[in-house]
Amino acid sequence: MQFQKHFDLDIPRALNAQLVTVFESLDQASLAEVAHLHVAGRSGVYGLFHYGMLVYVGKAGNLKRRLLEHRSKISGRKNIGLADVSFACLTVNENWSAYAPEDILTRHYRAEELCEWNGSSFGPHDPGRNRETTNKSPQGFDRQYPIREDWPCDWIAAGTYPVLDLLVSLKVGLPYLLRYETSAGRSWKKGHQDFDGVTVAVPASGLPASEVLRLLADALPGWQATAFPSHLILYKESRTYKHGKVL
Repeated sequence: MQFQKHFDLDIPRALNAQLVTVFESLDQASLAEVAHLHVAGRSGVYGLFHYGMLVYVGKAGNLKRRLLEHRSKISGRKNIGLADVSFACLTVNENWSAYAPEDILTRHYRAEELCEWNGSSFGPHDPGRNRETTNKSPQGFDRQYPIREDWPCDWIAAGTYPVLDLLVSLKVGLPYLLRYETSAGRSWKKGHQDFDGVTVAVPASGLPASEVLRLLADALPGWQATAFPSHLILYKESRTYKHGKVL
């Protein structure tokens, strides 16, 4: 007589099979058009395709915002264009986060030797100062698609600016990372005490980002502007970087 059994629903296994099936049923849309499409501002998972090949799987609390961030990042890179990249995405119930749908898709497609941008510096997070000071070499995405140091700063008109105002404008407007040193207890919006009372003359509108940052460094004795394949920095230092170029 059997009056008792244990039942356990294998949710991860069912989710794995169904998630991949539904994801592969999606059409791809151009990343260049994401701002004009009805992409939901909800949590979900997404894939990026380079010339139709899946190169990245990610998750986001707001899919549209994250895709716009990727659009901005790619637009500021050499050797790649927005027309080369497309996307597909799935909104998911927030309660599913424990089952890590992003991990399911990444494991599945990495087994098929896809998702080459995953784990190759493409993600949205700042790698931090440690990558620079340890002279860590640029990884896959940054090595293949370095930043456009000549990005035209069309939003910066000719004129004279306080150093901090110009730096904040540059940081917010660029499609890639700009990091600069701040005084203890100050945020990037408050800057460094060396910035206080210092102004910079910008001789023309729409200067390249590298030129604007060089003007800033010239206005700050003892400061150095450096360009890396992934980002720009402005620090109070005189330093040689294996993978960075002093501007």
